[in-house]
Amino acid sequence: MKKLICAILCLIAFTQAKAAEEVAFYVGQAHDEWAFKVTGKGRALVGNSLIYTRLDELQIVNNPKHSKTRYIESVEITYGYRIDSGRWNFKSTNKFYPINKSLKPGEKIMLEDLEAALDIGNQKPNDYWIVVNVELSKKELVHAHSRRDIFKQRP
Repeated sequence: MKKLICAILCLIAFTQAKAAEEVAFYVGQAHDEWAFKVTGKGRALVGNSLIYTRLDELQIVNNPKHSKTRYIESVEITYGYRIDSGRWNFKSTNKFYPINKSLKPGEKIMLEDLEAALDIGNQKPNDYWIVVNVELSKKELVHAHSRRDIFKQRP
């Protein structure tokens, strides 16, 4: 059922978008001191009204610098955008991939084939970038994201 829904979303992306194009991307973090090191790669299909994202692989490593076992509840692919103050926020896709696992310092997990889609309505695709949220216990988030200009090459 999950694969069927993803295939339907992909089909919608092709039919709704006039000039859909595929963009390869990497996600990661700029700061080495965070609780987890999160890196991944994937592809996004972007059109005029929809962004469909597939993370082919995502690696999450509990940063050994902290010497602390940490619990991961879930992972979600979201889409970042700038707000008026110059800061950024993200739009949730409400598609959470449950992890529910404790990782010891230095321990890692590898996830594959994570998918999400965002109907951007009247917004421009180049206003967004891809953000991966790793939700920890106590509702803390660790973010990893693509370049913020990932879709800027689009006309």
